[in-house]
Amino acid sequence: MTSPLGLEFPIAKAEYLLNHTTASGEGGDKRKFWHEVMGFQSAEDIREAILAEVSLDRLQPQGQNAYGDRLSVVILVTGPSGVSWRIRTAWIVLFGETVVRFVTAVPEQYGRQQ
Repeated sequence: MTSPLGLEFPIAKAEYLLNHTTASGEGGDKRKFWHEVMGFQSAEDIREAILAEVSLDRLQPQGQNAYGDRLSVVILVTGPSGVSWRIRTAWIVLFGETVVRFVTAVPEQYGRQQ
């Protein structure tokens, strides 16, 4: 993998985290977690909170898929509600590119911090 030159996190990816796309209790309710548990009101606030904890040197290689080199890092995010949670973030460097692109963020099952 070529050394990445920067991070890319489109606001549309953060907006997706605030969408209610699955029935409650089926596959996880992203909006409920980010909005009700963590207290985030906007996608921009989620994006800023994640980017504040991620840097190129913290990203760990996770192998390749058909699109490129996968990376991840577990970060601690504290939401406006005061709740802190370990969040696994997934990233990818597409083949032929040098930018690390945000894919998704998933709360760790037992990630709540006291």
